[in-house]
Amino acid sequence: MMVWGAPKQAWRKGPWTHEEDKLLAEYVTFHGEGRWSSVARSTGLNRSGKSCRLRWVNYLRPGLKRGHITPQEEGIIVELHALWGNKWSTIAKYLPGRTDNEIKNYWRTHFMKKERSAQRQQKRKALKLKQQPPQTNKEETAAVRDGGGATDHEGGMCEEAATLLDDYLMNEGLWWNQQQQANNIAMQMQQVACNCYGGDVISNEYNGVGYIF
Repeated sequence: MMVWGAPKQAWRKGPWTHEEDKLLAEYVTFHGEGRWSSVARSTGLNRSGKSCRLRWVNYLRPGLKRGHITPQEEGIIVELHALWGNKWSTIAKYLPGRTDNEIKNYWRTHFMKKERSAQRQQKRKALKLKQQPPQTNKEETAAVRDGGGATDHEGGMCEEAATLLDDYLMNEGLWWNQQQQANNIAMQMQQVACNCYGGDVISNEYNGVGYIF
């Protein structure tokens, strides 16, 4: 059976030795950062370019801080994570000496556990609220029940107001004045009709309309 393509090199994995760290540090000091793919050819290290980069950035780079994250650094991590989320490389720029990998591990170790615990507590509270029977407000129920006859009551008030208005018009003579004005108009129309036709006009006392005979 034929195998096409060159077989991948079996890079060494596992912890770095002191000799490997020394070779990598000498290479970066002389050639600078960024040429990780050529480290193996130039130094004889049996490590991949990615492994060399991570070893340098996280452990061998000058200026790295050692020890635990301080409370001040923790506050910065919390504030910047609220702005940018899991952009660890961006957050690391504001924490000199701390690597993005170190910040990520610190966040997952200290804060994700607290966040998950808070979420579980909220779910428990929501489940308890769903299991409780709904409570009815007696005052609201009584208000709804009493409000059912509001329409009939308002209708009675409207009829009563109309009756009072008619009584007022009758007492004040306003209704009589309106009726008198209508009768006057009818009499004027009768006179005009007499002048035009020369006939006699008999008034209909029921509605004030005249007929010519």
